[in-house]
Amino acid sequence: MKMKHNKKRNTAFLYECLVKELTKSVVRQQNQRKKQIISIIKEFFHKGSPLKQDLDVYRSVMESKRLPKDIAQRFLFETRKDFHDLDRKSIFNQQTILIKTINETISPAAFANFISNYKNIASIGTFFDSKLKAKSRLIVETRLIQFLTKEKLIKEEMKHIDNLTYKTFVNKFNETYERTLRKEQKDLLTNYIVSFSDNGLGLKSFLNEEISRLKKEVGAITETQKSAKNDGISSKLERVLIKLDKFSNIPITEQLVKDIFYIQDLVEEVKK
Repeated sequence: MKMKHNKKRNTAFLYECLVKELTKSVVRQQNQRKKQIISIIKEFFHKGSPLKQDLDVYRSVMESKRLPKDIAQRFLFETRKDFHDLDRKSIFNQQTILIKTINETISPAAFANFISNYKNIASIGTFFDSKLKAKSRLIVETRLIQFLTKEKLIKEEMKHIDNLTYKTFVNKFNETYERTLRKEQKDLLTNYIVSFSDNGLGLKSFLNEEISRLKKEVGAITETQKSAKNDGISSKLERVLIKLDKFSNIPITEQLVKDIFYIQDLVEEVKK
């Protein structure tokens, strides 16, 4: 049974669209566009704002997992109560302004972005909709209870995408990013984007592990190149190692993130 859902009135969807556009602007080095998107995120999703409060209710569901079934059911009804306790009129008005801002400042195409967890976001939004009839509400509720009572893996969600949808997404993704990003680069970008809302805590943790991994990789490749007497390559790799060592003593900046992004590329290319 298919239920209609107005995605533009789903605050979590609007936020994910902005994050996706911000990611694209970082990858393409469109600094002016990046600043515009960050400004929009800060304007509409700052602490205490109506849309940030609304987004937090969605996140409380999306970030929960492995709950006992009885707890999951009670949790859903409590979060729906939280949703309706918010100033829905103010949220609707802010959504209207944000939609207009995205259309005029970014592009209407922003709403066509592929959002990997859209199915879950839409289900939560549909569940919160008090206008649902009993049968529709039960279907969505059952879907969300299943979501909350099992460990969620992105791979599981991706299995449900049929071949045609998957191919369409891959083509759009490659057109957007000009090439397929490596998993570690996607992880880096994701943590970089999220750092705007969590004071960089997740990014710091990720970078500690990623820099350590890269140092091991570069060190091993350097020794291989030395053994092969490729002095030119090995000397350049040693300079990369020195750079990686310095990262632990300097603040995290956009330039540092970019450097790591390209070192990730370098490591994979040299390994080939």
